Amino acid sequence: MANGHRLVFKGLLISLLAGGIFGFGNQNVYAADGTSLLFSPASGSFTVGGTFNISIIVNTSKKAINAVKADIKFPPQKLQVVNPSAGTSFISIWVDQPTYSNTAGTISFQGGVPNPGITTDAGVVSTITFRATSPGQAKLTFVDTSKVLANDGQGTNLLTSRGDATLTLNLAAPEGPIISSPSHPDQNAWYQNRTVNFEWDEIANATGYSYAFDQNSKTTPLERDDATINRTTTVTADKDGRWYFHVRARVESWGGTSHYSVLLDNTAPAAFMPVLDPANPQPGNRAELKFFTTDAMSGIEHYEMQILYLDDPSQGTPFFTEQTSPIRLPDLKAGRYEVVVRAFDQAGNSTDGKLDFAVSVPSGGPTIGKKPLLQNTLFTNIALIGAGLLIIILLIWLIARWRRKPKDVIEDIQKLEQETLQKESELAKTIVAARALESAIQQQVEHDQGQNQAPEQPAENRQVAYNDERDIPQAPPEPEATNFINPQNFENIDQNQKS
Repeated sequence: MANGHRLVFKGLLISLLAGGIFGFGNQNVYAADGTSLLFSPASGSFTVGGTFNISIIVNTSKKAINAVKADIKFPPQKLQVVNPSAGTSFISIWVDQPTYSNTAGTISFQGGVPNPGITTDAGVVSTITFRATSPGQAKLTFVDTSKVLANDGQGTNLLTSRGDATLTLNLAAPEGPIISSPSHPDQNAWYQNRTVNFEWDEIANATGYSYAFDQNSKTTPLERDDATINRTTTVTADKDGRWYFHVRARVESWGGTSHYSVLLDNTAPAAFMPVLDPANPQPGNRAELKFFTTDAMSGIEHYEMQILYLDDPSQGTPFFTEQTSPIRLPDLKAGRYEVVVRAFDQAGNSTDGKLDFAVSVPSGGPTIGKKPLLQNTLFTNIALIGAGLLIIILLIWLIARWRRKPKDVIEDIQKLEQETLQKESELAKTIVAARALESAIQQQVEHDQGQNQAPEQPAENRQVAYNDERDIPQAPPEPEATNFINPQNFENIDQNQKS
């Protein structure tokens, strides 16, 4: 018998696998025209302290489906789940049992039906029983992880529409006097003042009223013999939280009780300190400021921020502006600053988080504008490009030197020696010519002096050599070039000088 049940269960699992029921985790295929998940009813008014049912409905738009995954969010401060799966459901196989959290405000369903699936325009996935715990508006939503899978063997997600539900939660209708509060007129708003003024309407023929002030929404005041005839009173709460005022009237007997709710929060949000990144910014470097805190009772409503320039308070921002975290601070000049972040809760209580910091230029090195030279983008780019080119040139030179053969080096040395000898020869010729010219000039001077002393000779007896072509006096023949570097030529140089 047990084996038979196992076979049936295995067959059912195979049929579910064929329809794609186990594709919840990673299916990203969507149909062009899909199905809808809805709440029923989608709106309504309910009494605080009472219970009511909300059903999850699926409309398949005439397409066969075999699996549904519904993830729901609800406000846990106003609603509590009593039963997550009351009533009937077309789901025959639950992949996971319905789960919920009254702390996080979540509910999750995941189940399906065997092949060939189901086609419906109002199929009930499940019915949830809620209890209203406090007055106000409560909204139910399907989160985006919800899915409706087609019975096509591929697990195509057909869900394209998700409906919401907006519920109004009220205190029980007054069975006694109608209550109001001049000091705390809104039953859904948070107030700092713990002292509350109440007043109530007159009941015809009433001989007295009995009232109570506590944190129980269903308290019934005592039937007091010393009931007051006044229709106003002032009470004080000894701690934060949601409080209720109850009053009833005595005519011939004690009547029903009326209730009034007040929300009290006289405690500031938790202390905190903003965080700056980087902790010591520099001019031109806009730092990022992060801040966060909590409020145990009413919750954080918003943050405001102020920046003060401590070196000259008149140049800061003395006013507060509403901000969210994180925020990028403006470009601040060098100096000392204080940033103040003020956190407000729903009741208007506030806490300041302060942070002192300095914006400074790094010591040493020139600057361009507000930035240090080495931190200036233009200069940095030019320096990097120049350094890169120098490195490339040096590498090319080293590679070229490394690849040269020893023979090439020897040839270069020999060529250098030849060029040196040639230069030496040219220099020697220049020196000899200069000395010959000097000797000729000396001889000419001596000759001129001799003519001044002796009688002038006939022109035909003068022995002066002329150039046959241009009739220009010829200089003495030029001595041969001598290698001054080679010592063996010194003797030839002396002989040329004597000649």
